[in-house]
Amino acid sequence: MNITTTGLSMIVCVVLGIWIVRKKHHKKREVLAVSLFWILLVATSWGAVVVAKAQGLIGNGIQVATTTVDSVSSK
Repeated sequence: MNITTTGLSMIVCVVLGIWIVRKKHHKKREVLAVSLFWILLVATSWGAVVVAKAQGLIGNGIQVATTTVDSVSSK
């Protein structure tokens, strides 16, 4: 199972949204800087390597967890 780049972007957006809502005292520059950092991380070519690695790690983790659950529940 692979998470898509769009899915990873949505996760980042949700986390940023929660972060912004929980801390009401953010300055506009701080929010803009953090948001641009995450957007650039996911949207640029050098960020694509990081995204591919994250997709692999998440996919492998889900596959191992699924296999473990199936093996335990079949006993």
